[in-house]
Amino acid sequence: MAWHPASVSTAATGASAAGAWVPAAVAGRAIVLIPINGAWVAIEDRCSHAGCAFSEDGELDGTTVICGCHGSEFDIRTGKVLRSPAEHPIATFATRVADGVVEVELP
Repeated sequence: MAWHPASVSTAATGASAAGAWVPAAVAGRAIVLIPINGAWVAIEDRCSHAGCAFSEDGELDGTTVICGCHGSEFDIRTGKVLRSPAEHPIATFATRVADGVVEVELP
C-alpha cells in the first residue's frame, strides 16, 4: 500500500463544508472524494454495474452512495453492494491530508 496525492489541495477541503464531491485521477485510477463530517472518503468513480460515474449523477444518503444510472447502492465505508442491480462491490480507499493535499492510499 502506498499513499498518492489526489491533486486536491486543502483549499478544496472548503468544498467539504459545502458537501461538494471532487473527482480526481490518482495513479491512473478514477476516484471521487466525498466529504463526510469534516473528513474525506474516497471510492472508485464508477458503478460496478454499468460503469456510470458517481461524480456525475451519484447521490449520498448517509453512508450509502446511490448510482444515478440504475439505482445501485453501495456502502462507502466498505464498497459492499446494498441494492442491485449491481452484483459486485466498488473499491474504497483510505484518505489523509498531508502538507495541505488530500492523499489516497492505493494498493
